[in-house]
Amino acid sequence: MVHISQNVQSVANSERANHMTVIRPKGMICLDSGTPSFPTPEHICRVAKDALNEGLTFYAPGHGDPEFLKEVCGAVHRDSGAAYLPEDVFATNGASSGIYTVMTAFLDPGDEVIIMDPTFSLYSHVARQLGTIPVPVPHNAGYHLDIGAIRMAITDKTRLILFCNPNNPTGVVYTRDEVQALVELCAEKDLLLVSDEAYDQILQPGYEHTPLLSFTEHKDRIILLKSLSKTYSMTGWRIGYMVTPPAITSLLFGVHRSINGPICSFVQRAGAAALRGPQDCVAEMVKDYFKRGSLMHKMAKEIPGLLPIEPQGGFYLYCRHKFPLSSAEVRKRIWESGVAIRSGSEFGASGEGHLRLTYSVDESTIENGMNIIGEVFKQLG
Repeated sequence: MVHISQNVQSVANSERANHMTVIRPKGMICLDSGTPSFPTPEHICRVAKDALNEGLTFYAPGHGDPEFLKEVCGAVHRDSGAAYLPEDVFATNGASSGIYTVMTAFLDPGDEVIIMDPTFSLYSHVARQLGTIPVPVPHNAGYHLDIGAIRMAITDKTRLILFCNPNNPTGVVYTRDEVQALVELCAEKDLLLVSDEAYDQILQPGYEHTPLLSFTEHKDRIILLKSLSKTYSMTGWRIGYMVTPPAITSLLFGVHRSINGPICSFVQRAGAAALRGPQDCVAEMVKDYFKRGSLMHKMAKEIPGLLPIEPQGGFYLYCRHKFPLSSAEVRKRIWESGVAIRSGSEFGASGEGHLRLTYSVDESTIENGMNIIGEVFKQLG
């Protein structure tokens, strides 16, 4: 009999694993995916084609293509005011390989990583797969950071804290005060703090993102994971980057190199074009996300038994449901009616009683999906 690692077995039947591997029936309405419906902007595609024609089909040098690393440093400075050199950053496979890298580099079996609850389900998935211990800390009643609870969760086995801002699945944008409090707590406890900021450019009106790297006085303990997937509608390109304390960049790159290998050369050129090129394409997508989020939120509020929170960042609508059923069961009922969504419990224990929907799709898809969900809720009610 084939031996399967106990660590892998521990996540093999998780909600995340089951959802990612299930085959969707033809005609399924997908309100579950983090894939933007927009095409990748033409100027980005054009640079990739030019790079192919130039023969950039071989391994990229060092930490990444010099042109891409230069543009990363420029983007970091524009967004956060922090100054980093190209040797302080390296290209990653979206943000996912960065998640694997930081956990592999800093956690031994039995060590603990603090994550928020609810949060992106890949964090706990990777931690368990590596034989380490994810320690979920629930948010407060407003779905914001509970710094006191985080403090109480720290033990002598805690090595780092990992969070995403804006949060997936809630879409909440953390305030500068709470991010600063988290940074100062990590400094007090001598912990590394890792921020996944995949949705930092996708904000609803009135909300402002606080870049972790803007706390420059703590440069020696903060790490940024960034993906271009959501901002530029480049999910299939698999391009992102990691910004690290200069003293450990080479160490982390060495870990990443053993996990993933070099990132595709011509894709890095496309990534450079995305970062340095006109950003009006991003503004146009964000404008549509506002319309889509408003539509989904309005329709959700009209469904008895479904209580959505106001969209803030990213393109997810997080909703509480009032039925005496598990989130997984409600999700299953909706799936059987032809709409794919995510169960809140996939993202942590405090996600029980919640559902996550996405408005990365067009308005007609939102309308069709929400109408079906409304019918399901009538049946459940």
